[in-house]
Amino acid sequence: MTHMIYVVPSLKAKEKLQSEGKAWAESQGFTYVLRHQRTIQDLTDEYGEDFLVYSSRGPQIDRPEGSHFFSLNMAELRIQNLRKGQCDHLLEALMGMKEREGRTPESLSCEGEGDRSRWKGSSEPPITVLDCTCGFGADAAVASFGLPAGARVDALEVSPLLEAVTSWGFSHFVHKKDDVTAALRRISLRRGDYRDYLLSDEEPVYDVLYFDPMFQRPVEASCQFQPVRAIMEHGGLTRDLIERALQKARRRVVIKERDFRQLCRDFPEVTLYGGKYSRIGYAVLECDSWKK
Repeated sequence: MTHMIYVVPSLKAKEKLQSEGKAWAESQGFTYVLRHQRTIQDLTDEYGEDFLVYSSRGPQIDRPEGSHFFSLNMAELRIQNLRKGQCDHLLEALMGMKEREGRTPESLSCEGEGDRSRWKGSSEPPITVLDCTCGFGADAAVASFGLPAGARVDALEVSPLLEAVTSWGFSHFVHKKDDVTAALRRISLRRGDYRDYLLSDEEPVYDVLYFDPMFQRPVEASCQFQPVRAIMEHGGLTRDLIERALQKARRRVVIKERDFRQLCRDFPEVTLYGGKYSRIGYAVLECDSWKK
């Protein structure tokens, strides 16, 4: 069943921006409608949650609680840190660095910073990654920018509105640095539920499956999530789904979390990545270890 989405221009949109919004809406199979000076509350009353506002920042989710449009957010700082030769724990987790270097799960600090944290032009082999919970796209952007040359990053997002905004960003957003813009263009995002993918009969395609269940249950006080809270999918990542992910990935499964206690009980072989003072970290389950 196709999810009907309406696209309306921003209140002060000129003819050129309106034409751009109409063309984009049609390219996505959405329905473009005129604004007629309607307020966000008016649009909400008429279309419920199923509308996007097209502005100079691209499509955005406008609600009485606030607006969400594509932005690199924290990915911007992380990319800047990578340029300085600092490590990124997500990249280390996706590459399985501890497994190959014989580092213990308790070694959570970012040691040996420098060129090892970025693999551009190195001998590290490229990997294929599926970001199963793309959300705002920050982690996919960092992965596409920082992984070895030739790496492939695909992504899934179950929310039609959020997928539309993030997909627009990957394909249209222009960064002041060409290599960041190129990294965004390399990401392939499609609408879909990772549970359907995990339960499908499709053979393993990706080296790494990445999950951010934190995005599914964000901090209540986070202003960033307020405009999208009503449209977010809150399905949890159960033990059965993690086991299925280990069958679908070719190398490893990476999970972003705040609290690893239950995960460590369910999967004692887990390896943890993260900064000593960071509130979040990454759990890595190697497929080979789990299948033994």
